[in-house]
Amino acid sequence: MAQYLTYDEYLQYGGTMDESEYAVAEFKARSRLDWITMGRVQNMAVIPEEVKLAMMVIINVDTKFSSDAQLESAIISSFTTDGYSETHGNFFEQVGLANRRVNGEVQKMLFGVLDDYGEPLIYRGLST
Repeated sequence: MAQYLTYDEYLQYGGTMDESEYAVAEFKARSRLDWITMGRVQNMAVIPEEVKLAMMVIINVDTKFSSDAQLESAIISSFTTDGYSETHGNFFEQVGLANRRVNGEVQKMLFGVLDDYGEPLIYRGLST
């Protein structure tokens, strides 16, 4: 399966990750995008610019807020200076919130984008 965003494109959009780390990040972002779009991007002849930008959003958020990233650095939800108090946020709550936000942002970015057959990328079979 071809990448939706090549490493060179990633760098052109301002990415800073090493190429060795990028392969895994791109795969995870592509998997999430396939879930959001029901796999409609997989068979497109040309990957739209909106998809590439959505991949950047996913990669950037996952780099900072994925469960792997959170294991390396806990989220601090409050801090007091005088008596030194530090409260760490609920790990699963923070990861879930980040996931919901990035999924919503990607859906907004892909709103109105059609696949090669004229089907909206984010169409789930229901009209509201």
